[in-house]
Amino acid sequence: MEVKKGAREVELMEVWSKETVPKVMNIVSSRLPQRDLISLLLVSPWIHRNLISHPSLWLVLDFHEMNNAGDRLVAALSLSRYQNVKHINLEFARDIEDKHLEIVNSKCGQSVKNLEVLNLNGCQKISDLGIEFITYNCSKLKVFSIYWNVRVSDLGIRNLVKNCKLVIDLNLSGCKNITDESLKLIAENYQGLQLLNLTRCIKLTDEGLQMILHKCSSLQSLNLYALSSFTDVAYKKISLLIHLRFLDLCGAQNLSDDGLSCIAKCKNLISLNLTWCVQVTDHGVIAIAEGCRSLEFLSLFGIVGVTDKSLEALSSFCSNTITTLDVNGCIGIKWLDVNLGQHTSESNNDYLFHVSSIAELLDVWVLQFMVTMGRSICWGRVSVATLSDAALYEVSFVDPWEFRDTMQTVSLGLLADGRNIPFFAEPK
Repeated sequence: MEVKKGAREVELMEVWSKETVPKVMNIVSSRLPQRDLISLLLVSPWIHRNLISHPSLWLVLDFHEMNNAGDRLVAALSLSRYQNVKHINLEFARDIEDKHLEIVNSKCGQSVKNLEVLNLNGCQKISDLGIEFITYNCSKLKVFSIYWNVRVSDLGIRNLVKNCKLVIDLNLSGCKNITDESLKLIAENYQGLQLLNLTRCIKLTDEGLQMILHKCSSLQSLNLYALSSFTDVAYKKISLLIHLRFLDLCGAQNLSDDGLSCIAKCKNLISLNLTWCVQVTDHGVIAIAEGCRSLEFLSLFGIVGVTDKSLEALSSFCSNTITTLDVNGCIGIKWLDVNLGQHTSESNNDYLFHVSSIAELLDVWVLQFMVTMGRSICWGRVSVATLSDAALYEVSFVDPWEFRDTMQTVSLGLLADGRNIPFFAEPK
């Protein structure tokens, strides 16, 4: 009996070590950051062998914000376990230069043949030549990001489109030296592009943007943040993007109501940033409210031409979907006793927020009014700077018990003089 019992225990231990532990290790290790995974390799030879035997664990190389990133990249891609890497992240990595990417091209080209995502954000020492080296063997690349690199020019984009034909997500934010020539290359080669970020690419003009809008009809996200050179000539063509969901036009100083009315034809828009679009008035916002009825996020920050009429239109057409509305600095809004928080119920007098007569808020430095609509409400926020006690009393939540099951977070911004009041006021 003792012999059989001992044999059974040995058998169970073998099953444990050969089957159970590897399965558990595979589950746990697949959820670890790369740096922890590499540390785990050093625990024991058995763990090392087990982890190396799972190729799916070695598809990502993450060197973001690391020192000596160039040497680390070359060393890693020389290892057999990284022969099928799909994602390389070098965001704000230090000590990565063109010479390292040249070595990758000449000695580790096979290791990046399946690369799909390449993040070179903030790598200031990489130039057009470096892009040529790193993309030469990356025919399967789908996502390319090189945020804030002033050394990249049209030549770098030419190298990219020559080597990588499948890109659908392109971030060129802050690449100040690219011109309309780059947009022409993108439009001609990436007609299936879905996400494009051109933030602060200050040399671009209407002509280049129109080429993108005519040919890249699959765009779902377009970021034109801080680009004041575009005009309605180009903005009106945004209406061609029938799949567009996210649009950032912050700082579009030349965008008028006519241009915005054309953009309102993008019926699938769920996020629209109009911060500091100073020519916009109620006419344009009302067109957006009527045309973009799936809108969830809208920023009107700093637009003095917006009045209560815009809020009434948003309440009428977008109250079932909109979750965030920023009217900070919209001094044309004199009265917020609008049923923005109306939800489906027997009563038409239910409000998410009730802010009675706020004409006296004209001297307030900051007013941020964000609301979440409907019975799925989970948070609300009103941030103010200098209000009288009487005005604060009027900032109240009507019948909070209606939302007691879903409300998670509510806050009143810290007042300038340290006052604060309970957000949940007693129903009147």
